[in-house]
Amino acid sequence: MVSEQTGLVGLQAAVMEPEICRGMILLNISLRMLHIKKQPWYGRPLIRSFQNLLRNTAAGKLFYKMVATSESVRNILCQCYNDTSQVTEELVEKILQPGLETGAADVFLEFICYSGGPLPEELLPQVKCPVLIAWGDKDPWEPIELGRAYGNFDSVEDFIVLPNVGHCPQDEAPHLVNPLVESFVTRHATPPASVSAASLYSSN
Repeated sequence: MVSEQTGLVGLQAAVMEPEICRGMILLNISLRMLHIKKQPWYGRPLIRSFQNLLRNTAAGKLFYKMVATSESVRNILCQCYNDTSQVTEELVEKILQPGLETGAADVFLEFICYSGGPLPEELLPQVKCPVLIAWGDKDPWEPIELGRAYGNFDSVEDFIVLPNVGHCPQDEAPHLVNPLVESFVTRHATPPASVSAASLYSSN
């Protein structure tokens, strides 16, 4: 089960090494709206300049210092969680602590400045295993109206709407997500008869 940007990594792995993947669940996968192919032509120079500013000057580290605080993390989570009561102090600290480690700023800046690579709509047609997509209908960052198109690919066995759920369904609504995971695993855990014991061993 993968979500947001990790969903792209999972899709890429399933395309490059199909033998390691029997199925995949994607949760609110990133639409990659800042990808170079989705940027309006007139906005590309400005976006590129802003990304270069963050990546190559002290402005990026200053920006990250402003973001990597308990208050900022809490505010961001309250934007993406529809049920803000789920944004607890424990959650804020669990998300903040890795961001205070050495090198975290560089990772963050590379993440927000990256506009290349494959798009989900380019990878999904290449995936050979079944894919289940679930999407919180209150996601403010990855609008479900745009995400629904992913349900049209042959590899996608179902597109499930999670009502009144924001950007992080696995955290905000585990009571909705966990049954989907259990059902999906039950359906696809048994390998095809043609898969040998040796190949099973190498893929686990």
